[in-house]
Amino acid sequence: MILMLYHDLSKVKHWYGPLPDDGPVETDNVSVLGTSEDCYMDDETYPAYYDNVFGPINDVCGSDLDNFDYDFLNAEQCKKLIPWLDEQIGHPNDKRFLPMYKELKDYALKAIEYNTGIGIECC
Repeated sequence: MILMLYHDLSKVKHWYGPLPDDGPVETDNVSVLGTSEDCYMDDETYPAYYDNVFGPINDVCGSDLDNFDYDFLNAEQCKKLIPWLDEQIGHPNDKRFLPMYKELKDYALKAIEYNTGIGIECC
């Protein structure tokens, strides 16, 4: 996964519907974190990602994450995400995802503080 923290939504120059479409190359308004997990998911690793990351985030936040998708979680969705992340950090179903949960929580907390959001690219 690639996480993108937006610092100020009023500075977003390009929108694709409700999704900010400014990438880190185009602006200094975005911080990018390539998570500790390998970005490429093959047929064997994808089910674990869906069961432990994409599916639960979709359930909690009403997002539409899936392999090779991009979605944006606004500050309100990030607020809903924090309790789920806390639960996963405390009792992960799959410990391989623990670093990802911690990194996602850090960005979600910053998005709440900035009243912006995070872009998530599942690759």
